[in-house]
Amino acid sequence: MTKLRFLLRFPTVPSWRPICLPWTLKMLWLRAPLFALLLPLVRCPFSSQDEPSVIGPMVGHVGSEAAAIWAYLGPGESAELRWWASDRPEEAKTAVMTANADRHNSTVAELDELRPLTRYEYRLSWRGQTRPTWQGSFRTAPPPGEVGRFKMAVSSCMHIDDVRQSSWYLLLAQHPSFHLLLGDNVYADSTDYERLWGQHLRYRTVPEFAGVLRQVPTYAMWDDHDFGPNDSDSTAEGKEDSLRAFEGLWANPGAGTNDTPGAFFRFSWGEVDFFVLDGRYYRTPNDAPDDEHKRMLGDAQFDWLMAELRMSRAKFKVLASGSTLQASRQDGWRRFSYARDRLYRALGEAAVSGVLYLSGDLHSCLLQMHATEDTIGYPLPEVISSGITRSNTQGFATLEFDTAREDPSVRVQILHGDGGIQVDRTFLLSELSRH
Repeated sequence: MTKLRFLLRFPTVPSWRPICLPWTLKMLWLRAPLFALLLPLVRCPFSSQDEPSVIGPMVGHVGSEAAAIWAYLGPGESAELRWWASDRPEEAKTAVMTANADRHNSTVAELDELRPLTRYEYRLSWRGQTRPTWQGSFRTAPPPGEVGRFKMAVSSCMHIDDVRQSSWYLLLAQHPSFHLLLGDNVYADSTDYERLWGQHLRYRTVPEFAGVLRQVPTYAMWDDHDFGPNDSDSTAEGKEDSLRAFEGLWANPGAGTNDTPGAFFRFSWGEVDFFVLDGRYYRTPNDAPDDEHKRMLGDAQFDWLMAELRMSRAKFKVLASGSTLQASRQDGWRRFSYARDRLYRALGEAAVSGVLYLSGDLHSCLLQMHATEDTIGYPLPEVISSGITRSNTQGFATLEFDTAREDPSVRVQILHGDGGIQVDRTFLLSELSRH
């Protein structure tokens, strides 16, 4: 050991002698072969077999009687999930979560036999150990169609390399019942399966974002940068790999239909139905002629949407997609005016009331009113919530629904990362109905 220390030690330099840079480089060069021999023997803490491979957990889709918990465990790994109602800890249940190689070694635990409107806590254990960052809580949804009041948060456009991530703390402080992400959830700019997984897993280690995922049921839709390249569309090569990655990365209630692949899905919370639309997989290129052949959603998804809306008995119907209706000159419905008018006309013909539209993309937050009285039968509100880290204001939006009122309402707030409120407006259902 004495000899090893001697070999690694630099020759003594008298205190009065200035350390010369060429001399230092020469000493490093002379010792380089020895360091190369010893480097494999050095135990790196990041490659230790005991270093946890767990990323997550994340609360995904939550219903009135069931919930989904997602986690990444690494190849061949398994973990134990324990959950219990906060008021009945003695009735805790456990399940084994096992890495699924077909989903990049992630896994989803489906919790059932839950009670509506009940707070549940959970804890993940891996190799007999647990950590504060492997536990969280969530509240189940009300039964479908039940009147009540709840708040949701919506955001989009965040980047792991943005220094400021503190808006996630502000979002968490709003105590939303759930959270909806509307795209550019990472900036992979690729359809490569491994790159998409790598970008998402890396961002889920950001403490501020991970804290939201553990505590707030989260739903997600992609936009261009987490589907493919900038402004990407149905012609993107490898889009099937993007979809395969997306399905494994998020615990949404579904993705597409049996006959129509895609990322779109719907879910309900009390008397509000949410239709989360895929504006990429079937999208015609932006620069195509803006005529009756140009599509944003594709015909199959459009037909699915209208069929679901006609069957909906919810007070409010929320359409959500990454693309704005008018605000973006480059990459939104504005360049698909025929498809947009087709949607408006279909909503009017089906006499669908209580419609709001949510979008992202702009790296800024806005509330816009669209003059759709001649088609839908009433003005259409659009809440643009974008740039929770990728903007100067770090903004996001909340929507608070109250269907217990005689005239049900939704309160829209746009908040800045400094805690300021940019928009605070309430819409009544009577304002969003054909007269």
